[in-house]
Amino acid sequence: MSASPPPGLVETQRGTVNAWQCDYNHHLNVQFYCREFDQAARFLALSCGGDPAGPLPQTRHLRFHAELVAGDIFTVHSARIVDGPHAGSLVHWMSHGGTGALVATALDGGVGFFDCPELPESAVASALPRSVDAAEDALPIEAMAGDGWQTTTRCWVTMDRCTAAGEMTEQHLVAMLGDAAGHAWEQAGVGVVTVREKGLGRIAVEAKFTHFAPARVGDALVLHSRVGPAQGRSIRLQHHLYRMPGGTPIARADVTALLIDMKTRKTVMLSDVIGAG
Repeated sequence: MSASPPPGLVETQRGTVNAWQCDYNHHLNVQFYCREFDQAARFLALSCGGDPAGPLPQTRHLRFHAELVAGDIFTVHSARIVDGPHAGSLVHWMSHGGTGALVATALDGGVGFFDCPELPESAVASALPRSVDAAEDALPIEAMAGDGWQTTTRCWVTMDRCTAAGEMTEQHLVAMLGDAAGHAWEQAGVGVVTVREKGLGRIAVEAKFTHFAPARVGDALVLHSRVGPAQGRSIRLQHHLYRMPGGTPIARADVTALLIDMKTRKTVMLSDVIGAG
């Protein structure tokens, strides 16, 4: 992929990957990608007359193109798409700060308008997410009683996870969803014991986060997850987050995930692992 961001994007963030931000796959954890994309969106708004303290986008859809590891540096460039099916959405382009290679993209849908740099969708189309449907709805909490759903975590929202306005940050929302993935993988037959014995990693290649309502300090949250059918090398993980009591939908995540060989960093067919028992 391009060694520099397409013309029309402007720099909105840069940073360094710390070892403590990397997970058991030895690369930057998804929560920190989301943190940097959220920061980029807010700095774009700040510099262009928008509201930097505004709500999370209705959807934030990530596609991972390469890995960032401890010590790597990166930049993020952003703009608004002006045409095509994603007209009005913000696009964020994360590049490796040393090589310039594309690392990840994020597409923010359902965002408020403010006057900012723009570009045609054709300039970034080949790098945009593509494996998750454009629109996803909330499911009622009653639906979590069957159809493969399981409770994967519970959480009280504390101030250290929130913005100055008392709303849970994108980073910490995604951290909850990411931590639940292991329980869904266990359900799929590729649990923690299997991946350790076989030297495998479990990674996301796309992740779409849909926000329905903010989680606020003091809220009690419960997360439900399930795993969809394997499709060749990939599998779909789904997560739904609710405020309790009452079951108000807060967010959902739809993740396209793969297995990799931790030594070669190459993908592994799911059927080879699941079928091997």
